[in-house]
Formats: sequence, C-alpha cells, structure tokens
Amino acid sequence: MRWPFSKSDRKLEIPPIETQQWTVAQANDGGQPLLVRINESVRRLAGHPGLPIKLGFAIPLNQPREGGLPDAHENEQLGAIEDLLVARVLRSGPGVFALALTNGVMKEYVFYVASGLDIAALHAEVQQRVSSHEVQCMAIEDPTWESYRDFSP
Repeated sequence: MRWPFSKSDRKLEIPPIETQQWTVAQANDGGQPLLVRINESVRRLAGHPGLPIKLGFAIPLNQPREGGLPDAHENEQLGAIEDLLVARVLRSGPGVFALALTNGVMKEYVFYVASGLDIAALHAEVQQRVSSHEVQCMAIEDPTWESYRDFSP
C-alpha cells in the first residue's frame, strides 16, 4: 500500500511558462550583491521525482563589475541568452526554469529537468548560437532541489 501523499504519486504538471510568477530578492554573496529571481510557480514541484537533475548555465560577464551588477547593455545581451536557454531547454523535454542568479561577475540560470536529456548536445547548440558570451554548463543530480530551496525556503 502506498502512502496517499507520496511524492512518487504526484503527477508532473508544469504550469505554462506565461503564467509562472517570479519574485526578486537581493542577497549578499561574500560581501558582494547577488540578485536572485525565484520562480514561485514551481515551488510545489520542488523535489518531484520527474525532475531530479539540476541543470545550470553560467555566463561570465564580459564587463565584470566587482561589487556591482551588469550594465544595461550587457544585461540586454544576457536577456537574449536567457530567452534562448529557456526556449531550448524547455523544448528538450520536461523541465522548469527555477532560478536566475546575478552578481557583478556572472549570471547563472538554473533549471530542473528530467533524466535522460542530452545535455552535451544542448550545451553545444547553445554555445554555437551565442557569440557574445562564453556559456558554461553543468548538471548534477539534485532530487531534493537543494539549490532551489536555498533561495526559496
């Protein structure tokens, strides 16, 4: 008999991206400002067994501003990269865009995705399409969504 509130029984129902609600918070990271955008609409999916992989894309800034945030021009470029990443990752299979972290030296986009995604091919495609910045990528198992919960307790 299964426990009626088991996470393994939860159906993976991802809200449409255009209806997702975000909040913005500011934190300190080693004395430096950190701007955090949190997708509140995926909170109920945190730890869902269908999305156990944390997929992160880090974009080092071309014009680092130690102690600050990206300037308007670079922020515009980062916005275009974000749009590309969101479209490409979410087209690849089940997944959610969970967090965006910005400081004076980089911007990181955090997704939670299903197992089996060809991350190397996805990264290669994104790198090929982005000429303005270096695109770093990493994926780890994070079945409890620890990274998300760090910013959205």
